[in-house]
Amino acid sequence: MLLTWPYTFAEATAIGDPISLPDLTDFTEKFTSKVTSDLTSNPSSLASNFVVDGEIRKGEFFGIETINKLIQAADAQSTSVTGIRIYYGLAYEKLNRVTGETIISTQPINDAILRPRLFLVAVDEQGKDIAINPGSYGDGPDGNGAGNGSPHPPFGDN
Repeated sequence: MLLTWPYTFAEATAIGDPISLPDLTDFTEKFTSKVTSDLTSNPSSLASNFVVDGEIRKGEFFGIETINKLIQAADAQSTSVTGIRIYYGLAYEKLNRVTGETIISTQPINDAILRPRLFLVAVDEQGKDIAINPGSYGDGPDGNGAGNGSPHPPFGDN
């Protein structure tokens, strides 16, 4: 169910709250516990896609340069960039365990398992994804958001 975006520009730019480390730990531990529980009750559930080499995928890292480029490209398109929306998605991936680099694709690369990945898109004051002009962001002609961060695990601390 989609609702009308209820925020003003100023309200939208301030969405989000600081989270304490104990609360963040609690939220992520609940996620890990739920994935484990779902796997126990149904090994072929979507939860199985979160397990990579025996570890549960918890997050993804995006560099500040990538985030800044996304905001700059969106800023060139819209005078009302209010923030970034992070989409959950599933992608086929190939992971280089030495360099930490991944390749993601809409088509199978190594195997037919879709893995959870995060995708970032700039958002305007009406709550709409900002369409970025072809070629103005990233290497490709159709860069409109950011994806292919560094998955955690295997890389990261916690």
